[in-house]
Amino acid sequence: MQKKLEAFVKILIGGTFFVPLALIPSSFIFPFIVPKILIFRSLTLLMLGGFLLLFIINREKYRFRLTGVNTAVIVFFISFSLSSFVGVDWYKSFWDNHERMLGLFTMAHFVIYYFVVSAVARDWSDWRLFLKIFLGAGAVVMILGFMQKADPQFLLNQGSGRVSATLGNGIYYSGYGLFLFFIGLLLFFKEKTPLWRLYAAIGAILGFIGIFVGGTRGTIMGLLVSLPVTIVCYLLAFSKHKKTKIILWIVTALILILCGLGIVFRKSEFVSRVPGVNRFLGTDFTGGDTGGTRFNAWRIAVSGWKERPILGWGPNNYYYTFNKYYEPKFLENGWGETWFDNAHSAVFNTLAVQGLLGLIAYIGLFVVSFGALIKAFYARKIDGHVLAISSGFLAGHFVHNFFVFENPTSYLFFFFFLAFINAQTADYPEVAPLKNEEKFPLSAGVVVAFAVFLFIYATDINPARANTATLRSIQAMYRDPVLGRELYDKAIKIPSPHIDDIRNDFARASAPGMMALLQNNNLDEAKKVFVLAYDELGKNRELHPQDIRVHIEQAQLAGAMAQKTSNAGLVMETEKNLTEALSYSPRRQQLQYMLSMVKLQLGKKNEAIALLKESIDNDPKIEEGWWRLALTYDQAGDNAEARKIIAEAGEKGIVFGSEQGKNAVNGILSKKK
Repeated sequence: MQKKLEAFVKILIGGTFFVPLALIPSSFIFPFIVPKILIFRSLTLLMLGGFLLLFIINREKYRFRLTGVNTAVIVFFISFSLSSFVGVDWYKSFWDNHERMLGLFTMAHFVIYYFVVSAVARDWSDWRLFLKIFLGAGAVVMILGFMQKADPQFLLNQGSGRVSATLGNGIYYSGYGLFLFFIGLLLFFKEKTPLWRLYAAIGAILGFIGIFVGGTRGTIMGLLVSLPVTIVCYLLAFSKHKKTKIILWIVTALILILCGLGIVFRKSEFVSRVPGVNRFLGTDFTGGDTGGTRFNAWRIAVSGWKERPILGWGPNNYYYTFNKYYEPKFLENGWGETWFDNAHSAVFNTLAVQGLLGLIAYIGLFVVSFGALIKAFYARKIDGHVLAISSGFLAGHFVHNFFVFENPTSYLFFFFFLAFINAQTADYPEVAPLKNEEKFPLSAGVVVAFAVFLFIYATDINPARANTATLRSIQAMYRDPVLGRELYDKAIKIPSPHIDDIRNDFARASAPGMMALLQNNNLDEAKKVFVLAYDELGKNRELHPQDIRVHIEQAQLAGAMAQKTSNAGLVMETEKNLTEALSYSPRRQQLQYMLSMVKLQLGKKNEAIALLKESIDNDPKIEEGWWRLALTYDQAGDNAEARKIIAEAGEKGIVFGSEQGKNAVNGILSKKK
């Protein structure tokens, strides 16, 4: 029975390696994330069930042992948990949203995954097989990415020059490539059979190319750091092997030469065509591209940390930090750069959301693992290949994460690799085989199986059903709002912890449906859609009172309905709504612009003008603030002052290039003085 259960758990572990391939666009909202998380969590729970039965059979072999890496993982999880419940929004910390799904609940599954893998896979024969399977599954992902390079529309890539395969983001793809590169190297040096060495080499090459095809600058930086770390560790491990040292120095020289040539000829046509390298060498941290806005996001993370230095704002709550300390210059790079739910750095993000204790715990995962490798090497438990390549990956992955953020795939391979390091470095005593396997209690198996099934059904199957049902209702809203409402009523009856996401998604889809009904003068149905969507958003405001996106969505719905029905009460309620939102993000132009329009509707001209002047004072470079201020003066009957604003904007070098800006300015100037 023990061998069968072990085989069952190991098969499930192997199954998790294919989770990155999960993509079901026709059935899920956020199809790149939701199915991966639900499948991974289900597999992990099944693994846990199998492990519990193994523990019942043989407590001595599978009992918990406090190794260094185990301790680091436990400390990190405790820190994550504490920050979740003392943060700004515990519900978001615990469950997160459909776009990320990396709340405390999912993190608990990754930790369980780590401990089960560590406990069940201890022999090199197990790890050798696992690494081969992981490399093979990853190679498929890399190849799908190459296919996207050839056909930018393939797998929902929407013509992007960067590829993401089944992962949905070039950042995830590049980081995965880095991991595959290193495990391919490890297998290449550990394997003896030529065919398997070729297999490993191909996997490593695919991962290496994937780093650049994904075009993630942080991953390229991670690679540049990881290579010298790997080489230094090799030099230390093989200090007495002259041939090996010569080869390593030659490799080092080649790397330096290639890097130097890349810098010298960075503006050449050849270098500009190399995927990823062109973006890496052209990074502008002064604000000219996304590198600049992300640098600003790091600064906001530090500001948030100063306010909550010990345990932070709570995991997945960087969004609230960003809103409070939002800097108006973000809009200089477009509206897409004004919403950050992550600091785009695992280090700075952790500092903000988990505080100093959380950052120490996070860094501890890497430091303790590296220390375990060093200790095991000098104790002759691992060879130089495991030391050097594992250390190189740890360094590269940390640097990669310094510039980007964690995701379901990165957590999967990171916790898997931590389990590998723990298994290779820990001292596990030999345990004698069982003599009485037939005494396994069948009742325990039934209880565990039933509990696992209930848990999977409640936390994975039901959320999957609700997500799919919501997608159907959203799709229906665009063509038949009446049917959309009916399908939504069915969707919300399916229990799901992500009910807040379901409400938000439906409300966003309701806006165009409501507008279509209003345009067709179907006021009764439009009101039904409005009341349902508005009330559902109201429930989310109660659950997440500081989520200003909910305020904005409510305001947009109310504004459209008030304009059609001349409902002054809705306008006043919207004023109150946006004023509250502005208190949570006091320098955000979008809120200032929206509130100024509402103020003008209510006859509060001076307050509307004051808001727009404040937006200009916060950042005079933003074109929209100027034309909105001029338009407000004009709509208030002061065309002369509106002209003065336009003239002042011109003197300051403002160019009205947007369609809205041109129309507003031309309309003002076309009027007779």
